[in-house]
Amino acid sequence: MNKLMSAAILGACALFCSANVQAAFPEKPLNVVIAFAPGGTSDISVRMLAPKLEKIFGQPLVITNKGGGAGVPGLNTVLQAKPDGYTISAPATPAFSASIFLKGKPYNLDDMTFAAGYMINDRILLTKPDKPYKTWQEFIAYIKANPGKVSIGSGASQAAMEVLKSIAIKENLDVNFVMYKSGGEASADLIGGHIDACELGVGTAAYQAARKGELSVLANLGTGEVPDFPAVPKLHKDLGYEFFTTVIYSFILPKGTPEDIRARWESAIKEALDDPELKETFHKAGFAPAFLSGQQAKEFSENELKTIPAMLEYNKQFKK
Repeated sequence: MNKLMSAAILGACALFCSANVQAAFPEKPLNVVIAFAPGGTSDISVRMLAPKLEKIFGQPLVITNKGGGAGVPGLNTVLQAKPDGYTISAPATPAFSASIFLKGKPYNLDDMTFAAGYMINDRILLTKPDKPYKTWQEFIAYIKANPGKVSIGSGASQAAMEVLKSIAIKENLDVNFVMYKSGGEASADLIGGHIDACELGVGTAAYQAARKGELSVLANLGTGEVPDFPAVPKLHKDLGYEFFTTVIYSFILPKGTPEDIRARWESAIKEALDDPELKETFHKAGFAPAFLSGQQAKEFSENELKTIPAMLEYNKQFKK
């Protein structure tokens, strides 16, 4: 009987201590590393979430942009941090595919801790409305009629860039690709007329310009519905291309972060996304917030990575 009572007491203590750890966290400011430069979808969406998370946690979020390398350096900075929950990366998940495309060491998703996902986002291809092409088919025809003269940018998405390269191979296009450090930089060049078209995420300056009719959307590079542009053709479903990209935006912690603390982040992110005011703010920017648990975010990422080897093998044919 004494042994049973001792076990019960120990179990109760464990539960009490676990609850106390979660309730006490955080006790100091939290460091959030945005794995991309300012002005893009990643930066804008995280900064929209930040005030709500600060209110929930009762601590300030110290946000740092570590752009370049398609998100890989920013994610690596966090993965090497102390696993105490005080340093987190968002939205680092685009770096998973980028590390493969850039011929780096592929990430093992078991070597990190997924806190939660907060948005699933498709990329779109935009252009200026005064161009001599108004549809995807007209755009492809224009490139073929003007070999080597058309420039297409990417707002820091290596996966989207590889999708565009696969299209160039299939359509036998002589086209120039330009990779930018952020959606903000890419938006500025597209609006300024320095490139002919650009793939970008929602919420960017270019996306807002499209909502006003100042830019046109030629295609959806993903599989979901893009807010404000539901009729835009999708590469795979409507246009018949094999490859496409859909991006999940997640918060990532270092491996070894205690489960109580990971769960605290997960519940805080869910609580923030449930806030009507934040939902309205996201929708005004063109974002479609979607909560995914840490496990769901990990599974989504694993499924997305499965399509990369075939696309890489196909893109070996790309000459530029």
